[in-house]
Amino acid sequence: MANVVNYLKWRGDLSFSESPFNEVDNLVLALCVYSDLKGIVPDSDCSSGITVREAARQYFEKHDPKMMNRIEYDWVLYYMAKGRRFGDLLLSDFLDINDMSQNMLITAMTIHLPGGTKYVAFRGTTYDIDDWRMDFMISFEEIPAQKEGTKYLQNVMQKYSGNFLVGGHSKGGNLALYSAMNMPPTLDLRIKQVYSNDGPGICPELLNEDRFENIRGRLTHIIPTFCIVGMLFEPNVRHRIVDSDANGIAQHSGMTWKVEGNSFVRKKHLNGNCAIYNSIIDDWIESNSMEQREYFTKDLFDSLKAGGAEKVQDIQDGGMHGFGTILLSAANSESKTKIVFGKFVASAWSRFEKLDFMDTIKSQQGLVSISLILLGFVFFAIPENAYSVLGGIVAFVGVLWSGSFLLKSGTRDEKIALKRGRMMFWMVIMCFMVFLLANVERIPTWTNVLVSIVFFVLAATTVKFIVKNRKTMNKAARFWMIVLAIVTLNVGVVSFITPKSVTMGKSITVGSYLVITGLVRLIIQILEYVKKDDDKGYCYENSDE
Repeated sequence: MANVVNYLKWRGDLSFSESPFNEVDNLVLALCVYSDLKGIVPDSDCSSGITVREAARQYFEKHDPKMMNRIEYDWVLYYMAKGRRFGDLLLSDFLDINDMSQNMLITAMTIHLPGGTKYVAFRGTTYDIDDWRMDFMISFEEIPAQKEGTKYLQNVMQKYSGNFLVGGHSKGGNLALYSAMNMPPTLDLRIKQVYSNDGPGICPELLNEDRFENIRGRLTHIIPTFCIVGMLFEPNVRHRIVDSDANGIAQHSGMTWKVEGNSFVRKKHLNGNCAIYNSIIDDWIESNSMEQREYFTKDLFDSLKAGGAEKVQDIQDGGMHGFGTILLSAANSESKTKIVFGKFVASAWSRFEKLDFMDTIKSQQGLVSISLILLGFVFFAIPENAYSVLGGIVAFVGVLWSGSFLLKSGTRDEKIALKRGRMMFWMVIMCFMVFLLANVERIPTWTNVLVSIVFFVLAATTVKFIVKNRKTMNKAARFWMIVLAIVTLNVGVVSFITPKSVTMGKSITVGSYLVITGLVRLIIQILEYVKKDDDKGYCYENSDE
């Protein structure tokens, strides 16, 4: 199915007089601002602009298209320049501020359309950790970027005559909405449409109802079928739900939205799983004060930074060392942050318990997941002595267990040689367990080895589960189960090759991983039980279009 790039290829030679401005054109302009055009597009101090074609020529002199992946936003600029529809449009008033000392991240640009209309585009969230921090901050304050966006829009509207369209993708959609809402009456009526492409709404505690009501009839909110970002602080408007060729959260990328002709492929409903996630997030936000959200945001992103991450992908690239540093930093965070996290778990639990939860935990995989969570909490509760206590319990239970089997073997009616061999086996096991109990200082090392074996077995059972259910599992569940198996195997290897490394930090890391793994496994399994019914869930359209 076609996407925005195919639209640019196929319809790029149609002028706006031949085919008027439409919702796909809006997405094109909202995505082209993602390209780093600083130093190419003139800023607000200049009275002139630069054509899309010339801006693209200069940009791609330094950025080789051969190095771009399939859904990179730079393709939008690349194909805009090749067609008659967008190639001669003027770009002007480029704004780019990156000043984390003031928590300021904003990029905006003005695109001049034929007939005098201007489209003001705000850039959305990039892969920078600090950019994601700004997204979280909209849950408890009016962020500097929103105020700067309002100032920018007011300045360009005073600078140029004519009507205006305002839009953006992701966080850019939020900035577009906020800025348009806060225009003075002398400028407000010149804003003909506001486009929020999978952008979050305004925090209810900060929402000026009168200002929103004034702009609501001019707000177009476009979201994919699996929508998380765009449903945060869900704006009270009729949503346009569009189809996507991606799965899960990857649908957030506008490059995956399906296009047919001059419009998006419409759907009636949001994905059922998505509705569950949104309910959890909504309940969680409502259960926490703005102060708690602020503490949580600070501690979360300080923890990510403590692991050395500057971009989202750095978290994964940092491996277990970086992950452990993040967990240790989070473990030492404010008590208010821990309360907020606890409320999130409670919110998730309250939603999932309404599903076929008992059916899940009765299964073999469900019991394994619950056991992992409980074991993880043991590491949390006594991080300094977890290995010693767990090892002691295992050794003591091992003595009783092997002793009972030794007695049973002695009373079994079977050949003498077989009975003797069986009794010898259980006697060796019991002696080893007694040896551990008699040498307490060795217990943590052997427990470390045992934990690594648990991880190996867990990885193996996960693979077995994937193979057994490969025909019934959806792609997203299968993908995340494979990721869990790979990560679990790696953690087991790390534990196995460092048996004598037993520290509080390691206990917290292992405990955190066990709890997270158990929860993720439970969520994946529970969602497998969710009945897919197109007639249930969110519905905003009367019919497919």
